[in-house]
Amino acid sequence: MAQDADSLIEDIYDAVTFPERWGGILERLCTLTDATHGFLFTTGPRYDSRTAALWARHNITDRQLADYTTHFRHRDVWANAAAARGLLNRCVVRRGEELVPDAVLRRSAFFNELLRDHGMGRLCALALSDGGELAPMQPVLSLFRPADASPFPDETVRLLQDCAPHIQRAMRLRVRLLAREDGGDDARWSGRAVDRLPIGIALLDAAGRIVGMNRAGRAMIDMRDGLRLQHGRLQAEQGAEARRLTHVLDAAVSTAGRGVTARRGEAADLRVSRPSGRASYLLTVLPLSPETAVGPFGDADGGDGVRIRAAVYIVDPAAVTPGVGKRLGALFGLTPVEAGLVADLLADLTPAEIGGRRGVAISTVRSQLRNIFAKTGTTRQSELMNLVNRCLMLPEGP
Repeated sequence: MAQDADSLIEDIYDAVTFPERWGGILERLCTLTDATHGFLFTTGPRYDSRTAALWARHNITDRQLADYTTHFRHRDVWANAAAARGLLNRCVVRRGEELVPDAVLRRSAFFNELLRDHGMGRLCALALSDGGELAPMQPVLSLFRPADASPFPDETVRLLQDCAPHIQRAMRLRVRLLAREDGGDDARWSGRAVDRLPIGIALLDAAGRIVGMNRAGRAMIDMRDGLRLQHGRLQAEQGAEARRLTHVLDAAVSTAGRGVTARRGEAADLRVSRPSGRASYLLTVLPLSPETAVGPFGDADGGDGVRIRAAVYIVDPAAVTPGVGKRLGALFGLTPVEAGLVADLLADLTPAEIGGRRGVAISTVRSQLRNIFAKTGTTRQSELMNLVNRCLMLPEGP
């Protein structure tokens, strides 16, 4: 159970950046506690697109969710009883029978018209209000069992209590990210532009945790092929690389935290190999000075106490190769064969390996490479790769 709980906490922090993973977290909680349904929602008076973005569910259908939000949100006898006792303003765990006697629950329309038909009647709920940022939302995480099942045991209560501070922190960070997304037209436009870049971009706070990541970066993490998130921090999977990346990230946020002006020379470049054998990720870690620490997902300090201390840029050569080849063809007049040769170079193939794959002599590959040099205005392979890397910054389509 302890190992499962540690892994669960890691997933909770990952959900800050990837909110779609809350459903999986609820599913894991249900598995650990023999619950059949899981629901994360807000009980505060405000219900709009902003608060709805904090909701998540497991084994609850769209129809059930619509019925609850439309007809039963304010007739939820458990939530109403908790509110009457002031429990929604504190971080506490309560079982359903501790809030409302079973006899009262079973007489309610909430039970007879919603819960019973969907196999819900036992509850163990964690109120997540922190007296601060989460207070207006009054979030609650609820686990359910059928009405004829046994009540949730003390072990479930202890598990939710242990998870509570981590879920609170993850939700606070999520609220801050949502605030940034609503921070103005310029911030929204900038966020959309960064989201279209084919390179991954991650923004780090003073503790080295990711507080923003674009679409390409999230896709790389989801591949679980060399990079991962643990407790909200970016990590490499292999020992020496993992230690170096941790050192580089810590140094970057430390430099920014001391108010040292970030210069290009302070950026750290490193490669992260991939268990799949694909071309290594290419990472650049850049500390951000106070005057430049304004992120594409909102201001560096939007009044929520979180500042962006560093940025991580991640290139996946294999992922961006097709688009780059097409663009180089349009920009420099490369033929499809020449563009394919550039793609192979991006994949870390040598001219000899390229010749072997294509069934041509290495002299043919070198002749094609000279043509590419002439068309791109470069003289060496390193110059060509630098040019290609600049082309990686061109945005993809929506």
